[in-house]
Amino acid sequence: MESNVRVLKALGAWLFLVLLGVAAAAVTIALVNKYLYGPETDVRAYFEDVRDGDGGEALGLLNARVPDVNAAMLDGDPLEAAAEDLEDLEVSTVSDDGERAVVRADYTLGGERRSSEFSLHPVDTQWGFFTVWAFDETPLPTVTVSLPGATSVDVNGMSVALPESSGEFSAFYPGVYTASYASELVAADPVSAVLTGPGQRAEIVLEARPTEALEQEVDRQLRAHLDGCAEQSTLFPSGCPFSFEFDGRVAGDVEWTIESYPEPEVVMGSPDGGGWSLEPARGTARIAFDSLDLFTGDVERLERTVPFEVAADLAVDGSTVQVAPRG
Repeated sequence: MESNVRVLKALGAWLFLVLLGVAAAAVTIALVNKYLYGPETDVRAYFEDVRDGDGGEALGLLNARVPDVNAAMLDGDPLEAAAEDLEDLEVSTVSDDGERAVVRADYTLGGERRSSEFSLHPVDTQWGFFTVWAFDETPLPTVTVSLPGATSVDVNGMSVALPESSGEFSAFYPGVYTASYASELVAADPVSAVLTGPGQRAEIVLEARPTEALEQEVDRQLRAHLDGCAEQSTLFPSGCPFSFEFDGRVAGDVEWTIESYPEPEVVMGSPDGGGWSLEPARGTARIAFDSLDLFTGDVERLERTVPFEVAADLAVDGSTVQVAPRG
């Protein structure tokens, strides 16, 4: 009898240990399934690929449709730059019914707290216990960059072509995409777009502005033109913005000098969006000549200040500037 009791106790202890082992295994499987195979793991891996600039891995993991546009932002330094300010990442499962999971990623990007959601579905199991997840197929977002008159700009540190002064680029999310332009004569201040979700369409319109070098060259050419006008010994200098009406007889040479040179503002294009132009600007010239009185034969020195307005077309092509005054 006492022997049977010992056997029952040993059997009970064995069963307890078995059940304890099964429970521990179940807990272990659940933890491994959540933290090593769960949908949150895939989202974290995707973020790491984006941060590393590994576009191939990120694209394969995200299972995204790539729009048929420029793919320059999808790998390397431009992609890494898109996520360089991404901080304080927190990943959590919003819902999971076994057939579909929604994972939310909260993070700081572009100085603001933002979030993105990812939908995933199970595709397989490993060793009969661990669920393998895959992202639902979604389209990548795009960003369009335009700069009137430009054939290329910098986006996230890479020089990219702009056919017809505009270009559309596929991009990963989340990310910040910054476009800018700088040359000897023309510059455009950086403008950024933040992408946080699939299929998002962002637009960056850069505004060109003249550099000091361009303004100085415009001033030089305009002054040279006006100085050339002042060298013409006539009341009506050809192709020039100033002249002087006089009914009497001029005796000798007509002398022109520029008293104040106009300073036209250099602006980007016309309302139809093409090229550069100069705003009309005012200046003054000084005319001096001898006037002959035909009745008395007296000669009188005449000097007048002549206000004028100058208008000119402006062409900027690479490092070449051409000012074409309109007479």
